[in-house]
Amino acid sequence: MAAMKHVIVTGAGGGIGSALVGDLREDGYVVTGIDASVESSERLRDRFPGVTAFHADVTQSSEVDRAVEQAMDAHGVPHGLVNLAGDNRLKPLEDITDNDWHHLVEANLSSAFYLCRAVMPRMREAGGGRVINTSSIFGVRGVNNDAAYAAAKAGVVGLTRALATEFGPAQVTVNAIAPVVVLTERVKKMPKEHLDKQLSTIPLGRFSTERDVNATIQFLLSDGGSFYTGQTFSPNGGDTMP
Repeated sequence: MAAMKHVIVTGAGGGIGSALVGDLREDGYVVTGIDASVESSERLRDRFPGVTAFHADVTQSSEVDRAVEQAMDAHGVPHGLVNLAGDNRLKPLEDITDNDWHHLVEANLSSAFYLCRAVMPRMREAGGGRVINTSSIFGVRGVNNDAAYAAAKAGVVGLTRALATEFGPAQVTVNAIAPVVVLTERVKKMPKEHLDKQLSTIPLGRFSTERDVNATIQFLLSDGGSFYTGQTFSPNGGDTMP
């Protein structure tokens, strides 16, 4: 029997991440979850017996390197890397502090860079792999009162395209997902007027679900996703149409 393919998921303790861990397990992958919270990592192990979970602050490159080495020591070079970790702080431009800016760039863009740098050269040595980075519809079309987050998520698209070009000859694909608002518990705490405005732009009349996002990720990890690279996939209900 062929060995089970290994997938590393960051932000694995969040709403999308924990659902994805379960979906990937059902697909037959061996999963390593990485999350900033010790408690979330413990909950992942309790909820999904057999899942390896480590806590690491993915805004710190040294912690990323440590967690990746632990993951590969346990399960080998991954077939897939899914960078879900991120954060947001809604503020108008004049209220965005230097701390806000640096935090959101680190949480959303630098974290993806650190993970890619730690994992992708090993994928190249192993003969291939799949990387999925998380952008946002706001990184594609922009949004009011969210400049730092939108800029960081747009940067994820640029990072994805550059790495897809660099690693394509080694059969390492790199794609981004840019979902519309996903109603996780964290997002539900955002101001109602912000959510109502975003909902009004979606022709299908609903926000995204974890299932919508994770189905896209699962496709990109599958055999069917092998010829896509440098692309931005946007499960957005028609919010933005290229």
